[in-house]
Amino acid sequence: MINLFEHFDHQAQTLYTTLQLAGYKHETIVLEDNGFLPASIITPYRYFAEYQISDNAKSRYFNQIDIPRYWEIDGNNSEAMIKDMGKVRGEIRYHQGLKPRIVDRVEWIDEQGRLQYVDHYTQEGVCFAKTVYNLKGEKIFRRYLDQQGYEVIYENYVAQSIILNWQGKSHHFSDKVEFLQFFINSLQLDLNGFIINSLGMPFLLSYRLDMHGNDILFWQEQSDGNVPGNMKLMLENHHTRQYRVVVPDLQEYDVLTQQMSAAERQYVFKGGYIYDYKRQNMYQPKVVTMTNSDQLPHIEAIVEACPNATFHIGAVTEMSDKLMAMERYDNVKLFPAIEIGTVNQLYQSCDIYLDINEGGEIINAVRRAFDHDLLVLGYEQNAHNKAVTAPENLFSKEGQGVSELIQALKDIQRKPRYFKARQTYQKAHVHEVSVKDFNRVMSQLFK
Repeated sequence: MINLFEHFDHQAQTLYTTLQLAGYKHETIVLEDNGFLPASIITPYRYFAEYQISDNAKSRYFNQIDIPRYWEIDGNNSEAMIKDMGKVRGEIRYHQGLKPRIVDRVEWIDEQGRLQYVDHYTQEGVCFAKTVYNLKGEKIFRRYLDQQGYEVIYENYVAQSIILNWQGKSHHFSDKVEFLQFFINSLQLDLNGFIINSLGMPFLLSYRLDMHGNDILFWQEQSDGNVPGNMKLMLENHHTRQYRVVVPDLQEYDVLTQQMSAAERQYVFKGGYIYDYKRQNMYQPKVVTMTNSDQLPHIEAIVEACPNATFHIGAVTEMSDKLMAMERYDNVKLFPAIEIGTVNQLYQSCDIYLDINEGGEIINAVRRAFDHDLLVLGYEQNAHNKAVTAPENLFSKEGQGVSELIQALKDIQRKPRYFKARQTYQKAHVHEVSVKDFNRVMSQLFK
């Protein structure tokens, strides 16, 4: 089998991790390279550019971007600007990962303030692609460069064509499908089975293969009550390759199968995901919040109502006087300008993440909390990652909602069963299953 994903977004990462934990450690192909993929993943860019990752490679920090003489870089933990005599000529976008201020891309701006072109960087600090825009802000073309700066792939978004410079030859493709078919065939892998998570390009590539095979679609989207056309096509099973559909979301499974014939339903299976938590929750009243804002609505009322809980509040910047004043509470510990080592210690020792801060999320805080098996509670209006936060664990920051959040915190301090009940909501929300149950489903697909 081969994992074939279009993008390596959070859903694809969850599926990839699940397959790895279940023992399916086969090759993984990602069609769109964002520069920050695991080293083992194959992409068209990495393959054709013969991209090498050295042991001492380091990411590009925001102040390591090359700029014209006399220009300057002005940055903080949220963003950075490139300025010429005070005028913004570039915006540095950070990668939303574990380390702060690591460059994902640089958006260069012309004299009139229009986006001109974008430099894209890898996690090793290599500028691997450049995208050029027209005056309307529309993409014209993108050039992919190898580590020596030579053009490997030229993608024309207007003509929808691609030119590949590889092994001393130029290869011209009329569209992206033709290019990706060439890429798949060049890998010389066993193509008898794909695991895909999209009815877009991955399905199209699989469907157009003129060879027998057994392919699995993990449906990670929402159908809105209608079976997608390409799913109906694959469930006909009148073509060369055989398809099965696994739906991790049980509600979505019910919605889909209610719209299907009995013949179609026999190829659709309930599924789920496996999670590898970095620690086990100990059900202690130790709370952590990460924020770059002093706007934590009703934090004083929450702290005062829960004297037996310890609240740890961290920020990657210095804290305002308003936030520093929280030190007057014996059950509050503040961590201004927190270092990553201290962040890791807090996530190892705390069991509750309180997602109540206004503004953006820092250091991927909520997902990190989930990965450490913390119970995530918060405000509905401020929730920074609803994908891993159960709706039952979110409360309004207005009116009765604040009292309900405080009561939830009190309940889980009093009895572990209340704590476990809220964790059960969280695990059900992310469709968690055991390794045994996942492998049982996989074994039934092509019986």
